[in-house]
Amino acid sequence: MDLLADLGAIEPHVAALIILVVSGLMLAGMMVLRGRRGSAVAVRSLPAFRDLRNRIQDMAETGGTIHVAVGSGALDGQDSVISLGGLQTLEGIADATVAYGVPLLVTVGDPTLLVVCQDVLRRAHERRGLSGFYDPARVRYVAPSPPAYAAGAAYELSVEDASVSVLAGVFGAEASLIADAGSRRGLPQLAALANTQAIGALYGATDHLAVGEELFAAGAQMTEDRPQLVSLLVQDVLRVNLVVVTIIAAALALLGSLGAG
Repeated sequence: MDLLADLGAIEPHVAALIILVVSGLMLAGMMVLRGRRGSAVAVRSLPAFRDLRNRIQDMAETGGTIHVAVGSGALDGQDSVISLGGLQTLEGIADATVAYGVPLLVTVGDPTLLVVCQDVLRRAHERRGLSGFYDPARVRYVAPSPPAYAAGAAYELSVEDASVSVLAGVFGAEASLIADAGSRRGLPQLAALANTQAIGALYGATDHLAVGEELFAAGAQMTEDRPQLVSLLVQDVLRVNLVVVTIIAAALALLGSLGAG
């Protein structure tokens, strides 16, 4: 009885917000269950990386190398989450390049990324039964400082005669050095970045730019891993629910202040 009395004392607008929040959480839970049962997981398309798999497939016939720069973020530093997002993107690209026999070059600017990126490439070969073709030298540690790393990655981009350049991970304004090297050669360039300086540096260099949380969406879309796709879908549902709750709360607060006046 006390619980019912407490519920009855809740203001109508507060009750409406509670119901909306609970509904959003229930919907997110339904998405998770649907994903676990093997149903198709439909996520929002990410234009920046939507056509990359088709481009890799075409390169199997025309030739060329894909260069992936994973940045200078240490896995044990404050930017570790962003580096993990870049590694997810690399994993999807590695799976596709190994499947179609397209050469892949990975450049890193931190020692902690070197071994992990080599492991990503090794596992991509193992999943296809091509362990004998794995070459750890295709992952290269360039330099410890971001400017030196970007300059070295730009050099590797030219030496390896890359056909596509991808930046995914921790970058600052030095990303413009890699973008400039790609632009000089007229390469298609894709980027998934979170730093505002890096986004500003690449904004005019490519139309294929994923920013902020889209970095993690790129990883899910490239790997096509079901748990990651379900996680992305749940995040989108909760994000929309949060926006709706915020708008309704602001509107109710405004109406309440007008009524009191």
